[in-house]
Amino acid sequence: MDARRYRAVMGWFRARPAARRALYLLSRGAVAAVYVAYIGLLLVLAAWRQPAFWPAAVIPALTFWAGTALRAAIDRPRPYTALGCQPLFPKEEAGRSMPSRHCFSAAAIAVAAWHCCPPLGMLLAALAVLIALSRVLSGVHYISDVVAGLAFGCGCALVGWQVYALAVQALAR
Repeated sequence: MDARRYRAVMGWFRARPAARRALYLLSRGAVAAVYVAYIGLLLVLAAWRQPAFWPAAVIPALTFWAGTALRAAIDRPRPYTALGCQPLFPKEEAGRSMPSRHCFSAAAIAVAAWHCCPPLGMLLAALAVLIALSRVLSGVHYISDVVAGLAFGCGCALVGWQVYALAVQALAR
C-alpha cells in the first residue's frame, strides 16, 4: 500500500472508534490466544511426557531467534516512518519491519501445534492470519512484511520438523 491508502485506512478507523477498538482487541486478543494456547500445548506435552515436547519448544524458539536476526539485518523502515503516517496504536520503533515478528512467531507456533494436534494447529494458523491482517490495518507493517513473516515462520518450522524427523529416524537405526 502507498501513503494515500495507509492514510485512508487509518482515517476510516479513526472515524469509527468502535471499529478501532475492535481492531485493537482483535490484534491483542489473537496474539494472547496464540501464546496461551502454545503454553498450554507445551504443558500438556510435558505432563504426558510426549517426545514432541522438545521440538515443539525448540523449533519455534529457533525460528524466533533467526527471524529476529533477519529483521535486524534487513532493518526495513516501518510504514508510518517511511510514508509519514501515524499508526492507529502508538509505536516507537522506526525500523525492523520485515519480516513481522508477530507473524513469524505465530506461524512457527501454528506449525508446532499442527504437528502435535492438527485441529489446534489449524486454529492457530487462522489466528496468525488475523494477526497479520491486524498488523497491516493498524499501520505498523506493510503487506509484504506480514506475508514474509508468515512464510518465514512456517518455512523455518517445517524445515525444523523435517530435521527432527530425520534425526529420530537416524537414531532409531
